[in-house]
This record gives sequence, C-alpha cells and structure tokens, in this order.
Amino acid sequence: MAATNLAKLALKYGPIVYTLAQKYGPHLVEQVLKNREPAQRFVHDRTERVRSNPRRRALDHAESVVEGSLQQVFHRGQPYWVVFSRGEPVGTHPHTDASFDVLLMNADPERRVTPQELRRTVTLPRRPRT
Repeated sequence: MAATNLAKLALKYGPIVYTLAQKYGPHLVEQVLKNREPAQRFVHDRTERVRSNPRRRALDHAESVVEGSLQQVFHRGQPYWVVFSRGEPVGTHPHTDASFDVLLMNADPERRVTPQELRRTVTLPRRPRT
C-alpha cells in the first residue's frame, strides 16, 4: 500500500523536483561550499575548547603552586583564568599574549578563590528503585 502511494507521489512531483534541481542546484552547491569553512572553524573551536577545559587546567595549576589561588577575568570578550602564587600572577589558562597588567587592570582582588573553594562536588539525590 505504501509503495503505491510513494510511486504516485514520485510520478506527480518528480518532474517538478527535477526542474527545480536543475535551476537552483548550482546555487545551492555554491552556498554549501562557501559556508562550509566558517562552520567547520566554529565546530573545531568549540570542540577544542571543551577538550582543553581551561578551568580544570587552571585548578590543577593553582593546586601545584605555593598558596595557589585563581580568578576569572575577561579580555576582549573571552574568559581567562589567572593563576596566582602568593598573590603574584604566574599563569593564564587558556594561554594569551596579553600581559598580567592588562588582564588584571579592572579585576577585583577580593574575588580570588582557592582551588578548594572553587571545586564543585555536587551530589544529586537518587530516585529509589521500585
């Protein structure tokens, strides 16, 4: 039954689809090829950012230094984690060429936290099995 309906639809709309594909097909292919590069770059940037996880790397770095602490700052719309050792900045995650002075220009030093305060351990209640 479904095969006969499909055959009827193919006979009815087949010529229309064929003429539209001939008319608009080259434009469609051109647009797909033109917009492929930005889409691939966007996907690559997102997967790379998730893979590297700058927050986790900054936490590990802050735990490895003496009296480590860290603070999140924003530079040119991007978040960065600045790692401190004894109150002096020692690194940023992800890496940037901006100096510590530029990154910390308007940052509030009261917002620095230790890795123990920042680590999130959330336990969610489990639903009892029935």
